[in-house]
Amino acid sequence: MKRPAVFFDRDNTLIANSGYLGEPSGVVLIDGAADAVARARRLGFAIVIVSNQSGVARGLFNEEAVQAVNARLDQVLGEANPAAVIDRHEFCPFHPEAVVDRYRQDSDHRKPKPGMILRAARQLALDLHRSWLIGDTARDIDAGAAAGCRTILFQCEKVSASPEAEKKPAVDPDFICSTLAEALDYIQSHLEPEPIEELTDPPPAVDAAGSGSPARPTLENLAEQILHEMKHRNDHALAEFSTSKVVAGIVQILALAVLAYAYFDPAERQTLLLLSIALQTFTTSLLIMGKQK
Repeated sequence: MKRPAVFFDRDNTLIANSGYLGEPSGVVLIDGAADAVARARRLGFAIVIVSNQSGVARGLFNEEAVQAVNARLDQVLGEANPAAVIDRHEFCPFHPEAVVDRYRQDSDHRKPKPGMILRAARQLALDLHRSWLIGDTARDIDAGAAAGCRTILFQCEKVSASPEAEKKPAVDPDFICSTLAEALDYIQSHLEPEPIEELTDPPPAVDAAGSGSPARPTLENLAEQILHEMKHRNDHALAEFSTSKVVAGIVQILALAVLAYAYFDPAERQTLLLLSIALQTFTTSLLIMGKQK
């Protein structure tokens, strides 16, 4: 069963930073960040950070610095609330006008494109249609919408807005708020039930009377059939020895063993039922051959 996620932008959403942060010592949490992450987890969401980090492409710091800042973020979140755990960090170091050649590209992972969200969804088996993205800029909202998530525009009054925050998203967010607590209130009030997975029925079988009506093979009726055959064989045992009867007895035991194992392996129950049916059919054929001799 796939689980939903809350995708958080990092800078000016979880930490106060309107520029380029390459120093772990500069990590300062937005008010309510740790409690928001912890609350989202209690609601059953995975937590993923998706962050453009063009400071790498601009040569201001390297990817290791980004990872160090993320590690520090994990630490301060845990110190503020032990339940505030990030499941995955995603960041994009690329930029079309990068100073560093290796990072000069228009990457599908750079927001407003949804690449980081889609990659995290593959890695964590996430249900994007029940997921949310919380961010402070238009590109956050557009990336979330492109990935199929619902979106919340976070406009914190206590931090300086970045130039990107002044732009209007191509798609209207589902909600606009000024605190992360409001964002989680809205998410909680719009929770969707988990989708019910349909069980695949075993293939239809013809009933014992040969009428052609579908009959679902169950452990109970299969066991009854096997025991009936064994009792019937004993009641009408013939004195003469035949190889087909010996083989039938062995196959009958195998059918019972497979049937017993099906009780303890729900994941393979359908396959085991079909195998037991095949063995029982083979047993019946052998007994018929024995009687015809």
